[in-house]
Amino acid sequence: MGEQDALNRLGVSGEWIWGNDLETIVFAQAFGHEKTLIFRFAIDTPQRPQSLTTRIVNCYHDLTVDSKSDTFSSRPSMRMAIWSAIATVWAECSNKLIVTDPDLVIDVFDLESTDLPSQISWSVCHEDLFNDYVNLLLPPSQLSVKQPMVTVDFKTLIRLNQLGGRGCTTLVHTSSEPLSQYVFKGIDFRTFLNSYESGHIQEEVKIYYRSLELISNMPRHPNIMAPAQTLVTICKPGNDRPFVCGSLYPFLPNGNLAGHIEKNNESSERLPLSRKAQWCYQMVAAIAHTHFVAHTYHMDIKPGNFLLDADFNLVLIDWEQSDAPITTAAPEIDGTWDVEEIPAEDSKTALQYTKYTGPERRNMPVTTPGCNGWNVWNVFPVWSKLCPKALELAEVFSLGRCIWMLLRQPDMNAFEDVTSTEEVVADWESSEDIPADWRYIVHCCLWDDPNERIDMRELLVFWDGATHKIQKSGAGAGERMEAFDSPWPWQGLATDGAE
Repeated sequence: MGEQDALNRLGVSGEWIWGNDLETIVFAQAFGHEKTLIFRFAIDTPQRPQSLTTRIVNCYHDLTVDSKSDTFSSRPSMRMAIWSAIATVWAECSNKLIVTDPDLVIDVFDLESTDLPSQISWSVCHEDLFNDYVNLLLPPSQLSVKQPMVTVDFKTLIRLNQLGGRGCTTLVHTSSEPLSQYVFKGIDFRTFLNSYESGHIQEEVKIYYRSLELISNMPRHPNIMAPAQTLVTICKPGNDRPFVCGSLYPFLPNGNLAGHIEKNNESSERLPLSRKAQWCYQMVAAIAHTHFVAHTYHMDIKPGNFLLDADFNLVLIDWEQSDAPITTAAPEIDGTWDVEEIPAEDSKTALQYTKYTGPERRNMPVTTPGCNGWNVWNVFPVWSKLCPKALELAEVFSLGRCIWMLLRQPDMNAFEDVTSTEEVVADWESSEDIPADWRYIVHCCLWDDPNERIDMRELLVFWDGATHKIQKSGAGAGERMEAFDSPWPWQGLATDGAE
């Protein structure tokens, strides 16, 4: 029997379970029939240690109990109890018009009774914390966005399903356009309830606004997510002043590059070389535009952040600039290095990296989640001002890892347990179809010494040439292709270092 069987029979899905820092409450969010509801299970009085809500709180927060009957035998059994309780009250409470109010939380509890099983009941609560949530948000007039934007009320959004990505990225449609699907990105009330106690929610709001403004003011590029055209607003109860809690983007139905790789792996298919060359070029083109035209950086380069549009072209998303993926991160961004550009031979320059030995330093909020060096000292905003070349070469490394993942088609799920970038080894097992110079160019991206890496412009020219070469040759999946005639010294070299 599944944990959510009782809910699923109603056409409802449980989405989230989380607790408060005081370890007195467990929240759960469920979605069904175009409604998204937040439920709360609060610890009961000491006189009722075996009430449903107390047992749920004890189990979720792993609290010490006097008796095994004061908790659940396992977390799966606790989750089943949560979803079953919600299923019991869903039909009745979801039909009330009041449950669509954005500040509403539904308290679930079992009535004290000698009968077995106990009776599950519910009550609505207009949560006072909702005003604290709205107080963190900005009105549209205070956002630095270029083009005028349409605004829609958060209450008019109908959620379809949760998507991957940061926070509450969700597929939605509006009540006035039921056939048009959009992606909502922003900060909803559930996100607030999940992190307000730590204080990190304030940083989450800043990160969202920063990414919104960055994309809005960035010069356009076909392989970079277009700016949002619609802002989503929310108001305090009894007040019609709108505050921006999110934005809407077009929904790209073909998924992301990581998912596409995994889908082909499941069917034991090799992606065509022509498609791989096209996508390698588009990945590099997007990051090159970021550095040389927009004069900024991305930081979160990974296959999962390249979406596929209707024509299967790549589109780079997720511009929060606040975290890096461990699987593609360059080794020098771990927060322990400083860098400067110094004169070198032939009127060129080189990067000189120095290990930092001073007192502990931090430029990220203490509430920042994660245990990587960049979660404490983020070199990206520092090097962006002091040494942009170092950032360019760090992102060349990340591109090299992404290109390798695309060309090699490894098991993408195997990276979930990676704890350091050094654990990822760029081998070429079962990649006989990949041209030698393609493999070597990946090797040129992945040198530990950034000074040895190919630079972004050369990488872009290489993949532009490789794309045109393979289009002329007509090579497809599993077909070999002669090396691209390039003017660089790696052409014709042995590729042992890249194997």
